Amino acid sequence: MNNSLFAALLAIGCAGIAVSFARARSRELLLQDGLTEPSRRALAVGLLGSVLLLTVAIPFAGGLAGSRPETKHLSVVSLFAVHGVLTLFLILYYSLSRRTSLSEFLRLKSARPAADLGAGLWIGLAGWLLTIVVLISVVVVWYLLRQRGIGPAAAGAVNPTIRWIVSQPLAIRIAIVCSAMVVEELFFRSFLQTRVGPLAATLMFTAAHGVYGQPLVLVGILVISAVLSATFVLYGNVLPCIVAHGTFDAIQMFVLIPMSLSQMGS
Repeated sequence: MNNSLFAALLAIGCAGIAVSFARARSRELLLQDGLTEPSRRALAVGLLGSVLLLTVAIPFAGGLAGSRPETKHLSVVSLFAVHGVLTLFLILYYSLSRRTSLSEFLRLKSARPAADLGAGLWIGLAGWLLTIVVLISVVVVWYLLRQRGIGPAAAGAVNPTIRWIVSQPLAIRIAIVCSAMVVEELFFRSFLQTRVGPLAATLMFTAAHGVYGQPLVLVGILVISAVLSATFVLYGNVLPCIVAHGTFDAIQMFVLIPMSLSQMGS
């Protein structure tokens, strides 16, 4: 790993988080959460800063700086560690806020839950197709630039972590998809987007996946994150986002990535 690049990227990530905090503070969102006591407010800010550092800034900086975890050191528990951290944070923050019902806090309320859940399926499919179109466009542009000798070098092989994840038993892969679609949407959409806005939430969601260290993967994640953020704004609840996220991840996990690895002879 390039330590200098890691430090620079970490500084950039932390600066972006700090700006988002400043905007949230200017709108007095912490007070709206019922955090009127200085001690509880400081604890909530500390918890949020810590979880964003661990799950957004460090993965973003480490992945793009060339850090690659050894798959022999990975375990089934490690697959769910980040989701465990995010879940624990939501529990602790909600306990500190004590302002709204849990369903309101997590933006689960919907006047038409069945319709919203069904819409999430189609949104996930459409988001996946849009992601493919954008990625193909990026590849075409990259190819044209390379023909002129001004484009970046081609990306390396598929990240070993991705290979390791798709090699897991079916039950584990299903659990990964279910965990991601619920926990990540409750944190990045229900919690984060309502406090820092769709743009910042989209960028943080993308940065959190920087651990894969592959720009093309991040472009795809940026596209689907933007779709999910727009869906949350349009529907006003997280239900369609959860289903759309799960649909996208399931296609990637069970269809696209295995097919790509098969074509590569892996």
